[in-house]
Amino acid sequence: MLNKKNELKTIVFFLFITLILSCSNDNSNNLPPNDEPNITPNEIIKIPVVIHVINPPSDPFSISDEKIQSQIDVLNQDYRKKNPDHIKTPQEFKNLVADVGIEFYLAETDPYGVPTSGIIRTESDISGFSGKDLTGKLPIEDYKLFFTNKGGQDIWPRDKYLNIYIASLMDKWGKLGFAGYAYSPGTDPRIDAVVIDPRVFGTLPPLEVNYDLGRTVTHEIGHWLNLIHVYGKDGSCEIGDEVADTPNQKHQNLGAPAHPKSSCGSNDMFMNFMDRVNDNSMYMFTKGQKERVRNLFKKGGLRRQLYLNNK
Repeated sequence: MLNKKNELKTIVFFLFITLILSCSNDNSNNLPPNDEPNITPNEIIKIPVVIHVINPPSDPFSISDEKIQSQIDVLNQDYRKKNPDHIKTPQEFKNLVADVGIEFYLAETDPYGVPTSGIIRTESDISGFSGKDLTGKLPIEDYKLFFTNKGGQDIWPRDKYLNIYIASLMDKWGKLGFAGYAYSPGTDPRIDAVVIDPRVFGTLPPLEVNYDLGRTVTHEIGHWLNLIHVYGKDGSCEIGDEVADTPNQKHQNLGAPAHPKSSCGSNDMFMNFMDRVNDNSMYMFTKGQKERVRNLFKKGGLRRQLYLNNK
């Protein structure tokens, strides 16, 4: 009887040890997860884009799927240093020209996981001006462009998509009021988008003269990616664009300047995408601008979640 008790104790003891070892091994699955992945220097960051087309039935504009794709192609050239005209960069700036390492593509699924072309078309007589308040007094709810129930289109989640709105920015005299605008990182998520007039979008007609290479969108997405105009605060040589390798310049440049053009004791980098020259006169980002943009997607950056959701 005693031997049987001892055998039973031995069996229980080994079962206990086995259980302890088993639980110890299982604990390896409960260790804290590895740190979130960070961006490697040569990593290509890919951003899905949703195009919200809001076309006025009273005065419709032309914006084909092919024209929209032509703009995506331009972005993937300009942000990857694949645009052929970057070779026109003056010698003094050539070593600064950067491949920003960002690519864009039309979204393939909507926020609910349903397949999409990435192009959403609706009709409404509201204009692109309804997404911006120059007075600074309107509540966000009055930015009609970004609300379906007010004639616009609800924005898709900014932590998953870049939202681009194509809407008319023609003034009451039938001229282009301004070509486009963008909201910078950290803005209200209900309006975190880029807004562009169809006549400066893509490379297929109809297009405005001097705005026919898709560079308006390259420029405005630069703002969405936290870049400032290279002329900083217009009229000041002291307040630049917070990027070390872009020379301070006193004013914006327009049209088609000839290099060298100087201000603030140095030559202006007017060929930078963040000045305001004609499309065929802008063709480069700098290494400093690249670093500023990519910092958005690193730990603590304002567009970090967009990176993680599309990793």
